[in-house]
Amino acid sequence: MREERGVIAVVWKKSGSKWRYAVLQRDKNWEGWELPKGHMEGTPRETLEMELREETGITNDDIQKVEDLDRKMSWSFEDRDETVDKEYDCFSVRVSGDTKLDTTENPHDEHSQALFLRFEDACSLLTYDNQKELLEYVHNRAPPN
Repeated sequence: MREERGVIAVVWKKSGSKWRYAVLQRDKNWEGWELPKGHMEGTPRETLEMELREETGITNDDIQKVEDLDRKMSWSFEDRDETVDKEYDCFSVRVSGDTKLDTTENPHDEHSQALFLRFEDACSLLTYDNQKELLEYVHNRAPPN
């Protein structure tokens, strides 16, 4: 059994009077849609900032607020006859309204595109239920600020 730690984030911005959430189209190792996430390298905050920069092009200048949700997302899968247990720290990240997403600088070439979408559209695209639940948790909290 192998254990891996990491971070996952619901990234959102206000566009007009509506909230928009970032989702990424994954093409490496599996195909589908996901939230920004990655393996732990350094502290959770350092990892979060690095993953956002690599996967979405979001820089510290774009970030308005980071909230550690004090939640863990756990899942397991089989990789070549070995069970891999993953546990990721969950974050909510508000970015400025003019933030654009860019997947072209990712050194791991994991995603073909990234979009900011309405809650309903983002939820319907996400491949995994645990990520849909995290998105819903952030969306249904007291009005984001």
